[in-house]
Amino acid sequence: MPKIVVFSGAGLSAESGIPTFRGSGGLWEGHRIEDVATPVGWMRNQQLVLDFYAQRFVQMQQCQPNPAHLAIAQLAAKFDVVCITQNIDTLLEKAGVKNVWHLHGRIDCHKCEWHFGIPPMDAEWQCDYRGAMEKPVQFSDLCPKCGKQLRPDVVWFGEAVDMRVDDLYQMVSLVDVFIVIGTSATVYPAANLLKFFQNVPEKYFVDPNPNYQALNDFTVFQGSASEYMPSLVTSLTTKFC
Repeated sequence: MPKIVVFSGAGLSAESGIPTFRGSGGLWEGHRIEDVATPVGWMRNQQLVLDFYAQRFVQMQQCQPNPAHLAIAQLAAKFDVVCITQNIDTLLEKAGVKNVWHLHGRIDCHKCEWHFGIPPMDAEWQCDYRGAMEKPVQFSDLCPKCGKQLRPDVVWFGEAVDMRVDDLYQMVSLVDVFIVIGTSATVYPAANLLKFFQNVPEKYFVDPNPNYQALNDFTVFQGSASEYMPSLVTSLTTKFC
């Protein structure tokens, strides 16, 4: 059974109605990114940040997997598939994918505001509480472990991405197929994954605007995830089954 890694960005979920992170003018749904996606924004106005993510929570709960998500789920049902995503939605899980690694956290989870030392404090003491939630975090929802304010379990600018380097090193030599979907592949540290998996025998890249300079040894499909993923999955299934 081949081992397959699928690395996805915002383009995977765009056709499900979830907007990409960056809009024109550095805005996200009408808000400045530094106001709703940074530790400084959180310290300045917690209510604004909580209201913003409450809207995203409701919006994403209403969205459904598109053909690309469903194709990945079909692939995962047949082979050993690890999905690494930059997306905070759970559409891969809704489609039926079980092994999903969220680099930037999940919209349906919360954590203590002191999980990464916010507000500034002694770096030797950080609360490690995390949990799932059925409704958006509200102001005065407190951490059951230490009593501080809860916040969305989403990685903001200035915070560490959950790269799981040890897991990557254990995995890389075993991977047979690497698929990249709906991402510019230029933002670090996630962009390092293309270099990390550069020696994988088969590599595919699906995006409407591929950066060809970084993709010399990829098979490139210039188009949407929903357009190309079902046929790619059919091709891989035929090849390995």
